[in-house]
Amino acid sequence: MNPYYPHLLSPLRIGDVILKNRMICPPSQPYHAQAGETWPSDTLIECYASRARGGAAIVTCDGNAFGKNWKGGNGWDAFDEDAQNYMAQMADAVHFYGARAHGAIMVFPEMKAGAPTFHMVQNELTTDELYELIEKYSDLAKCMADCGFDGTYIHMSYRMVLTGQLLSPISNLRTDEFGGSLENRSRFSLMLCRRIKEKCGKNFTIEASLTGHEIEPGGWTLDDTVAFARAAEGLIDILTLRSYEIDSQHPIGFAKSRTPFLYMAEYVKKAGVKTAIAASAGFFEPDDCEKAIAEGKADLISMARAYISNPDYGRLLYEGKPEEIVPCLRCNKCHNPNHQLSVCVVNPRFASEKTIDKRIVPVERKKKVAVIGGGPAGMKAALVCAERGHEVTLFEKSDHLGGMMDHSRYASFKWPMKNLLAYFERKCGEAPNLTIRLNDAPDPEWLEAQDFDVVIASTGAAYVIPPIPGISKAVPATAIYGHEEKVSDPIVIIGGGEVGVETGLYLAQNGHDVTVIEMKNVIAEEARRGHYYGMFLAAVREYEDHLKILLNATCTGIGEEGVTYRDQAGKEHKIAAGTVLLAAGMRPDVSGAEKYMNCGKQFYMIGDCSRLGDLQTAIRSAFMIGNTI
Repeated sequence: MNPYYPHLLSPLRIGDVILKNRMICPPSQPYHAQAGETWPSDTLIECYASRARGGAAIVTCDGNAFGKNWKGGNGWDAFDEDAQNYMAQMADAVHFYGARAHGAIMVFPEMKAGAPTFHMVQNELTTDELYELIEKYSDLAKCMADCGFDGTYIHMSYRMVLTGQLLSPISNLRTDEFGGSLENRSRFSLMLCRRIKEKCGKNFTIEASLTGHEIEPGGWTLDDTVAFARAAEGLIDILTLRSYEIDSQHPIGFAKSRTPFLYMAEYVKKAGVKTAIAASAGFFEPDDCEKAIAEGKADLISMARAYISNPDYGRLLYEGKPEEIVPCLRCNKCHNPNHQLSVCVVNPRFASEKTIDKRIVPVERKKKVAVIGGGPAGMKAALVCAERGHEVTLFEKSDHLGGMMDHSRYASFKWPMKNLLAYFERKCGEAPNLTIRLNDAPDPEWLEAQDFDVVIASTGAAYVIPPIPGISKAVPATAIYGHEEKVSDPIVIIGGGEVGVETGLYLAQNGHDVTVIEMKNVIAEEARRGHYYGMFLAAVREYEDHLKILLNATCTGIGEEGVTYRDQAGKEHKIAAGTVLLAAGMRPDVSGAEKYMNCGKQFYMIGDCSRLGDLQTAIRSAFMIGNTI
């Protein structure tokens, strides 16, 4: 028994299969890991191997399909012999670390002419066609078994695929044996599982992801889940319960709980079903995972962001070193199709495992390194250089580290960033060859005289000051965090980007009346869309009584009593303002970095002073430059 996490890391027997621990990984391939290959790419294979190396007892590999159901780009035809060779390599890579490899199945039937993008399954598919799909997808499972996979993961969630649509009384309006009662609506899924067991053997593990309940009136209920789980005993080995919608399945800092849907697994477990129940959504902190298993609320924990952000997550748990786990920012950039490069803010190696280590320059000799600026880029660069054995001095002009992360100390919804900041501060304080000098913006002449081998400027960004009459009366938005006593209502914020809206939300949560003026027709246009923006908007709407958003509005002046703006039609308006905050954008602080460019034998610029970006780009630039020194 593991002394640190005796429940989470305890083996679990399912039939004649024993899992090495209670942690499993759902499908979580990075976008664009496939570059047109019609087989699992080397990049994708390594990504899934890293999940197994990260400690998962089961790793589900996505992309397996057949014929016209193969969409290209993110998958392959599993019946292609060339693809099967690489499928076998993928399963073998997962097995290398003692994990079981599952292949995901998403039942996307071929669309009929004139049918909607997602079937509402009334009568588009005949009864015979549903039986044919059962044979085709069970053949797909057999193909995966022949390639060395140990089981399958069948998507049944969100009415996104045929299985989920048939289960839900909202979308299933059929009148044949696959519609009507819960028994009939469950028929397709259970028949599919039965045929898979018949073709692949009883020890071919079947995991199904299921919406725990739907929030729409007349939808799937938790009692339906219990009844389905009982009917599935002996057919479905693991039932992973998911949120009622795909976005909230990936909770961010605005969620009311770190694990907001654990109650679903607890409800089903209390009903005494025999099928193993996996809780999911938001699990990351080891204590949360351990407690859920120890209290009998779940048999397994399904999570992916843990292994993405921390490739050594499992090792740290087995060794009892949770403090070494890098906090996940819960930003969902790892699950954002809009990025051409899949990224993780805290793990720059993510999706680049096969290539990034080749770029790291070996350390030839110990160097004396100065890092100017204690924001995220500066802290990360200092840590990387110190870990590589260099003697590092980190200079920060204020009395604490943090930089652009500093506001996370105050806003409740920024708790993931606050955890990451605390981690950085602690690691910088513990590094034996890293000296931190606070309240110190070094004079360039003095710095040059210290004979540093390398000077790294991380001086950040400065506010854009738009040419608005009276703009000198405005205060930078981030300056009010921790100083709310200096603001007076009503508050007007100029700029409805992410910084402006989050500042407005923070003030509204603390009882202030805020108006945000934004020139564009959307707020926070730069905010990532994938499994983030919808939850962000929902949080803003929750405080609409105190937070007013004016879109297509251009600020034209700031006076003693208020702010004037022009609407889309060109009409001028005036609103009262006790305090005016500025959030009209940022620009690189090139001047702040430039004065240090001759202070060392080598000079680098990282973070926003080099190229304006966000927390991810700041940390990544620090990681890259730090690993070349």
